[in-house]
Amino acid sequence: MPATILIIEDEERLAAYIQLWLEQVGYRCLWEAGGLAGLQRARERNPDLVLLDLALPEIDGWEVCRRLRESSRQVPIIIVTARGEEFDRVRGLRMGADDYIVKPFSFPELVARVEAVLRRTTVPAPAPAEPFHEAGLDVDVEAHQVKVNGHEVRLTPTEFRLLAYLIENRGRLLTHRQILQAVWGPEYIDDLDSLRMFVRSLRHKIELPEKPDQEAPHYITTEYGIGYRFG
Repeated sequence: MPATILIIEDEERLAAYIQLWLEQVGYRCLWEAGGLAGLQRARERNPDLVLLDLALPEIDGWEVCRRLRESSRQVPIIIVTARGEEFDRVRGLRMGADDYIVKPFSFPELVARVEAVLRRTTVPAPAPAEPFHEAGLDVDVEAHQVKVNGHEVRLTPTEFRLLAYLIENRGRLLTHRQILQAVWGPEYIDDLDSLRMFVRSLRHKIELPEKPDQEAPHYITTEYGIGYRFG
């Protein structure tokens, strides 16, 4: 059965073009122009992926993203927006987006990103041999649950795959390309910006409150110019 993609975009012409391209490669598409209507459609139809604009009537895309993540930690979200500054991209990731594409974009690029996000969020995350418990961080891959000091932390599907892969290889230095290949797939193997932003977002969520400094993280350490190490 083809995946169903919900497009929440107030530019009707752009939404029509996106829908045309996605349907040509086999996806089913739904479209809503407003934030509240998009949320309602998402609850009713349970799409496999959401393409979300930020500048929406009723409520903006930030609020839509937040509410979607409150109701479903699993549905992948790709933000599609003209706002390409790093601050906005990091904010989107922290609020629960799985990817971020900046207007103007090519439709083949959009299709490739949709395919990549669907692939990495439907394939099971790499699983450590047993749940991870250390220094206030608890990760249960089978239950898809993360807790910091006993409080549950919501991760996006991509953030969870990244964390699971790092834990599976804890103590090892993993290169940027190794991580991108394993977590994102071959299309992203040179996308260091995405990796850095996801690591930053993940640190923001899992680092202990008493040690929140990105420059001196407790769990995910940086080997400059090479990659990352967990533990």
